[in-house]
Amino acid sequence: MGLILGSGSTKPQYPYDMWYGVQGDFTSKDYKLTRIGNMDLHRTLPIQKKLRRFVENTDGSVKYYLHQNDSRKKDSGATAKLDTTDGNVMLEKPEYFCRFEVEGTRWAMCISEYALPGFVRMSRKTLSPWCATINIANSIAVSGCWLQWGADDELLRDANGFISLLPNAANFRGGSGASDANKDGTFCSQLGMPRTSISKAGARPFCKNGTHLGVARAYMEIAWLQRIEYASLHCQEAYNETLTADGFHQGGLGSGPAVDGGQWNTWGGYRPFVPCGVTAPLGNNTGRISYTIKGWTGGDKVVQCLSYRGLELPYEYLWLLADDLLVHCSPETADDPGHCTAYGCTDPAKFASPSDTATSIPDGYVPITELPTTEGYIWNFGFSYDGFTLPTSVGGASNQGMCDYFWRVAKATANGWYGALLSAVADAGAVAGFGYLLAYYRSSWTKADGAFRLCRF
Repeated sequence: MGLILGSGSTKPQYPYDMWYGVQGDFTSKDYKLTRIGNMDLHRTLPIQKKLRRFVENTDGSVKYYLHQNDSRKKDSGATAKLDTTDGNVMLEKPEYFCRFEVEGTRWAMCISEYALPGFVRMSRKTLSPWCATINIANSIAVSGCWLQWGADDELLRDANGFISLLPNAANFRGGSGASDANKDGTFCSQLGMPRTSISKAGARPFCKNGTHLGVARAYMEIAWLQRIEYASLHCQEAYNETLTADGFHQGGLGSGPAVDGGQWNTWGGYRPFVPCGVTAPLGNNTGRISYTIKGWTGGDKVVQCLSYRGLELPYEYLWLLADDLLVHCSPETADDPGHCTAYGCTDPAKFASPSDTATSIPDGYVPITELPTTEGYIWNFGFSYDGFTLPTSVGGASNQGMCDYFWRVAKATANGWYGALLSAVADAGAVAGFGYLLAYYRSSWTKADGAFRLCRF
């Protein structure tokens, strides 16, 4: 099924017009894409506007949606409870329909609210809008926010400038958990922060009532919604609130809360430094909020915390664990060129961390694509209707191709199963982004800057 292009047109000629999307070329390294389809839908963005935060019931159903312009309020305007008292705070990625086509070297990603001919259903999924933590009172992974704000929308801080949290925040210690209790009341306190220093297998038992760590598909689908909205593969391009003369979004989301790695290590051993929910005042809108880190090398440090339509700090902050992706790599030999194959799983009951050199494929995981033979900036990609988007070739740059980096184990030392880490960390710089993939560490990997988001589908 190829693109049917009208003469001199960049718009596929379908018998229906209720779709919009972007077109690119696999031979081009230009990150800017061409808008195709219904241009009015590019202006109104009906699917992107359905991304919204909500508080869930225990079974994952919606207890109440949060206000479009301020997540501290319910959709009705009443005060919301974000501290998990009412339930987890989640972000809804809506159901929509998708059509990905290739003709020659050109490709197109098209989306619609409707089940048009040739379009495939992309199911509703929910994920925590920020990285999750663990309730130490009942050993359950949760998504919440324990911050407080003053009348001027400034975060409340004590006399030392440390963040003032809600009283129940004592049960929600991120970082390394109990071993970081000695940091309570200091500039690098982990109360109200994402939980890190935990492997996928270590985090799974804390996921209750249908939540899990299989976030890659939901994350990658949202990445495409952002690419279509901005007609660009360069999510780190400078943030620009001004629409074009045609009424379209332009630029990118900018960088994340970038810091120097050595200074980060000195501050808190690479532990989280931005508390969960700092972008709550933005609601479901795209934007950036300044956050001041106390006790940083050389004095207080101000970082920019971005949110894309409710997805807080989507990249360039903490590594993101993804339980629905595994990578198998083999060394280069006379009989094997050194393959590196990505495997995906869509059944949370089958998420697994195979032993490093296991010879069998874990039940439920199916091959998606061959990954590049070497590391580098991603140029081209493969897309599956399961929702996975993965690199197929390198050769781009920080402002060419997909503009994000793929890092894999060297062919000489490749041997067995590896995990997948997404987004990249705060000291990664230009290599970070929605498309970043690290397939270098084993599934048992755990580190102070590695976090997870809760997910449901």
